Amino acid sequence: MLEITNFRDGAVLTRHHGIETEDYLEIRIEGLADPQAEVTVNGVPAERFDRQFSASVRLTQKINKITAAASDYFGERTLTITVMWDKKSYKRCYFFFDDCCFFLRDITRLKPASIFDTMFLGRLKKIHDQYNSKFLLNLFYADDHHKDFTLADVPEDYKEEFQANKEWLQLSFHAKSEFPDRPYQHSDGATLAADHDLIYNEVCRFAGPECFTPPMVIHWAMTNPENFRVLQERGTRCLTGGYLGSIVSVTEKAHTVEVTDIGYHYEKDVACYLMRGGRMLYDRKYDILLGTNILCCNYNDIDAINKIFAKLPADQDVVGLMTHEQYSFPDYFNYIPDHLDRVEEACRLAAERGCEPVWGPDGIWGNKAWE
Repeated sequence: MLEITNFRDGAVLTRHHGIETEDYLEIRIEGLADPQAEVTVNGVPAERFDRQFSASVRLTQKINKITAAASDYFGERTLTITVMWDKKSYKRCYFFFDDCCFFLRDITRLKPASIFDTMFLGRLKKIHDQYNSKFLLNLFYADDHHKDFTLADVPEDYKEEFQANKEWLQLSFHAKSEFPDRPYQHSDGATLAADHDLIYNEVCRFAGPECFTPPMVIHWAMTNPENFRVLQERGTRCLTGGYLGSIVSVTEKAHTVEVTDIGYHYEKDVACYLMRGGRMLYDRKYDILLGTNILCCNYNDIDAINKIFAKLPADQDVVGLMTHEQYSFPDYFNYIPDHLDRVEEACRLAAERGCEPVWGPDGIWGNKAWE
């Protein structure tokens, strides 16, 4: 028997988990081993009490391996986990809108003097001016609701204005279009790559490459992890999803594995871990960070948003905020009249919490201390 009990493989650790200096994060490793075994952790003898053991370890790299070894007359056993050090972590938040294309259709159709003369971007700029918020808008190439618009229609007339506001307003890939649902759940990497590049090239044309941020979520947050390479080649370092519950399963090597929905086919234990206390997880197999968000403004009204913020753990540094663009527009069949008020309330509460607005795909969920 040999088990590390207080941290799991892939845990992302901060100053809240130990003692942090400029050079290291010192943490305490706890676990279980057979009572008569001699136990070391990264080569250092551990303290023992019955089956329990503990030892201090210093993390000095972004990615760190921790190896517990137990030796007794029945043999030698080792267990290695990989953890990430979120060095100099601080309170921060990111905000993204999924399913975006209506605002670009408005710009194309109305031809305003400024992109901020339109309802949607005008309101976002007011929120930014008030709370220093940053917004990532995840794009569809085609508008499946109006059937008369694609990103190829967006004029280049506003490129200079997009460039001038790139510090707080960024665009990214989401999917070729809204329908069919779950477009990449079973697609191959070539399809995902082609759709990404189609949107990226249009954004470069009408806004410039400086206004494009690598994707952190694809439509429905579903694709085979083997397709992560396609996104990583295009700059993706992290992925977020809803992990809304295990309602699907897959058969793998003759046994059934329960997996999450809206969660990139990960197993249930990953979803449960991520959804407790704003945790992040580093998947060493695919070299990618996973996370989830505390709210979605088209699901949570203002009262619910306040209750969510009130219950946030004091040691939760990363606050993920999101919603879907279409609920802001009166001609959408599920229009929510106070949708952008909810967005503003979430940004207000994040600012009151002391969260610095960041781009989620930068560094470790916006923390660039290792760069």
